[in-house]
Amino acid sequence: MGIGNKINQSSPQQILFFKNPEEIISVSCGNHHCVCVCKNGVFSWGDNYYGQLGIGNKMNQSFPQQILFFKNPEEIISLSCGSYDCVCVCKNGVFSWGENDHGQLGIGNIMNQSFPQQILFFKNPEEIIFLSCGDSFCVCVCKNGVFSWGRNNFGQLGIGNKIDQSSPQQILFFKNPEEIISVSCGGHFSICICKNGVFSWGYNYHGELGIGNKIDQSSPQQITFFENPEKIISFSCGINSWYCICKNGVFVCGRYTKHLGTKKKIYRSSPKKWFPKGIIDSYLNLSFPKSSTYLRREKKILLALIREYSDPDQHLLGKYYLPLDLFKTFLKLI
Repeated sequence: MGIGNKINQSSPQQILFFKNPEEIISVSCGNHHCVCVCKNGVFSWGDNYYGQLGIGNKMNQSFPQQILFFKNPEEIISLSCGSYDCVCVCKNGVFSWGENDHGQLGIGNIMNQSFPQQILFFKNPEEIIFLSCGDSFCVCVCKNGVFSWGRNNFGQLGIGNKIDQSSPQQILFFKNPEEIISVSCGGHFSICICKNGVFSWGYNYHGELGIGNKIDQSSPQQITFFENPEKIISFSCGINSWYCICKNGVFVCGRYTKHLGTKKKIYRSSPKKWFPKGIIDSYLNLSFPKSSTYLRREKKILLALIREYSDPDQHLLGKYYLPLDLFKTFLKLI
């Protein structure tokens, strides 16, 4: 948590190290570590068993520590944390550090690194469009192709085999990378949204690929459910599931909890419209128009989504009240 101790916290705690949050450019979290890019430096904290903090040692840190390797943070284009590793795209090169037992650092060997190492494969980092890290593997979309490296026991690299790769390998399936809208890596699988369709590959034991079966795939397969990818607003992968916000609803696939706050698990091998029955405790006391006949739990979820993806000052009357006409408009999206 970066708050200077190791006591679990059930409510937000301020990281006092950061005096001016407006200087923070980006932040990314791994399994038990975080990396924060600021205008005045790059900082990391948390578990450091594999050197994933990039500070040159393997000592855990409960308070942000500067990664001295990065002299000019404003040259950083993007940074993504894997489970126990990090990959950073800079204007002068692509760098990685942390655990490397499956070659997930992409540097041509399987030695752990506690300090950033350059991935020499990428000659022109500014041609990189997207980069996403999963559990011990990475997928990188460049203008000249889509590449992946690291762990591949389930085919999560999408290159047609299940052999680990310590250096980037091209996913030949994608002929025109500029048609790709976004890519997201889950635990051991990936989802790629293109203008001509949505594709997935890798681990599929829980049906997380969304292709109607539970067979692992070592090359991209189309999720035929999505006929028009342009209707997709947001897409995010978890360890064994993914959630997709579309103009016509919110959809889920893979292994997920039916009711938030319970342990009952559902397994879906094809996308299903997801309307959770419960939401965060902080929404228990919301108020709504009395003339509305919608179920109370549905109102909570909808308002939670609105507060997450819109400006409360523009769309809410008071702190918790939503006008009925606007409420109906948003409900149609669900």
